Amino acid sequence: MYYSYVMGIDESINILEQQGFTIRNDGGNYMVAFPKESSHIWEDFIAGHLELGYWNEYLTEFGVVFLFHLENGIQRYEVYDYNNEEVLHLCEKLCECHFDSLYQMLTGNHYYREIIGS
Repeated sequence: MYYSYVMGIDESINILEQQGFTIRNDGGNYMVAFPKESSHIWEDFIAGHLELGYWNEYLTEFGVVFLFHLENGIQRYEVYDYNNEEVLHLCEKLCECHFDSLYQMLTGNHYYREIIGS
């Protein structure tokens, strides 16, 4: 399974349950799980809902896929071993904060911490 935590999206996300996604409400945010073969469905859905200057990521068996909505459109990055300085810099720039690492940023979220471990 692949996993994503989604903030700032409306209830339209629940339509994905009809396509085999597990969606759990988490105080107005969503914890999402889906099979590997549905990753293209997730990427299409989230790309259509990301506001400019925001990103979403999902955990895979190899690491993390990040989708950023930047001025020049949706940019996709595959990150292995939670190590990619360009992606870390983009996350820090967009949220105007500092993270010690992508691993630290992700495990700061309770959903990802359960999946990744800390």
